[in-house]
Amino acid sequence: MTSPSALPAHHRLLLAASLGLLLDGCAAQALAQEVGGLEVGGLDVGGLEVDQAGAADSAGTAAAPESPLRVTLAHELAYKAEQPDRLIKNRTSLRLEYSQFFLDHFVVQFSGKTTAFLDKDHRHDAEGRDTTVSQAYLQTSTGQTSLRVGVQALAWGESLLAPITDVVSPRDNRELFNFNLEELRIGQPMVAVDQYSKVGRWSMFWIPKPSFNKNPGPGTAYSFDPFKYRARIEGDNGAEYGASWKKNFESSDVTLMAASLVDNDYGLAMNADGTVTRVKERYTLAGMSFNYAFKSFVLRGEAALKSAKAFDNGALQIVRKRAFDSYLGLDYRYSASLTVGVELVNQHIAGWTDDILGYARDNRSLLLNVSKSMLHDDLTVNLLHFQNGPYRASVTVLESTYKWNDHVTLGWNASVPDTNDRRSPLWNVRDQKQVGFKIQYQF
Repeated sequence: MTSPSALPAHHRLLLAASLGLLLDGCAAQALAQEVGGLEVGGLDVGGLEVDQAGAADSAGTAAAPESPLRVTLAHELAYKAEQPDRLIKNRTSLRLEYSQFFLDHFVVQFSGKTTAFLDKDHRHDAEGRDTTVSQAYLQTSTGQTSLRVGVQALAWGESLLAPITDVVSPRDNRELFNFNLEELRIGQPMVAVDQYSKVGRWSMFWIPKPSFNKNPGPGTAYSFDPFKYRARIEGDNGAEYGASWKKNFESSDVTLMAASLVDNDYGLAMNADGTVTRVKERYTLAGMSFNYAFKSFVLRGEAALKSAKAFDNGALQIVRKRAFDSYLGLDYRYSASLTVGVELVNQHIAGWTDDILGYARDNRSLLLNVSKSMLHDDLTVNLLHFQNGPYRASVTVLESTYKWNDHVTLGWNASVPDTNDRRSPLWNVRDQKQVGFKIQYQF
């Protein structure tokens, strides 16, 4: 029998992955939400929908049509402050983003990043460098129909705290403290269609060959996987597909969604010879989400029923259960520069037994966050506290960004994980108290 502390990385770092998902965009969402209005998931341009990153690029392109390309250079340093202390991040990255409209009905979108892990970075010896492409697609429209073909990262749901319905795109879980949601989502080839009508927006996607979460590799600071895997990966080799319907009202919106998905994490099955087989496990999702703005508040909610979801039992064999995940969030905009928010998540496993590894019957999470902007919005400070139960674990983060000028942005953060429960997904990284610094140049 495998002890909880020996669980594979993708189970034990579940909380860390959720943390990265919640941290990005807390400040952005707080600043974007207006009293009596809602931030929506995209920008409509004559029936052509561009995702949020593309919309920002397109706005810049409209202002300066000769510059559809945006280049971002960055260097990051992070220091593990608790003994044994060490420099844990020392890396330089280059991001290219390109967005261009042409022939009235087409847009090409690209976003890619390459990172060089320098001396003393925890991924230097194991990887050296890493290149990812999150967006590389062609989009066109005719009438009220929009079509996107190529590499895409698809965002569903409202929760910043945990993946409730936001389970289409896999995530990059190789870093414990990654605050960038766009970097967490992994792009994969897909076909996506949006149909606009008087009764709402209908959206469909088809992914011919699903990708999977990227977990910490051997030799890196967060790799605790004790298993020896068979080379062959078994299970469902079919496509993923799904659809959603979204309706906007004056101060609210509601989305219904359904999908047949292959789990972003492999199921694990122990063999007689002690090796482990990775298995592609399919499940079905039925979910909904909503936003409702009133006075200085925005209420957000989300729920999903996941049928035939795969879990591991004490013999490291796959068992399938129904899971019901729900989420409720409330943001209070005290002023134009100060926002306070709270989020609550409950992830319930129907038919749970104490033989299921790494998960309680009900896994609960709480996020408190405060965002304050100063100096004409050039300086932003965020305080976040994440609490998980019943296997008690918490993470407290203080982060700030300062826009030095139109091209240079400075960032600083301090992150403190804490747990005294060996069953917690943060047990193996409880000593990873870190301070970090980032300088970014964009043109």
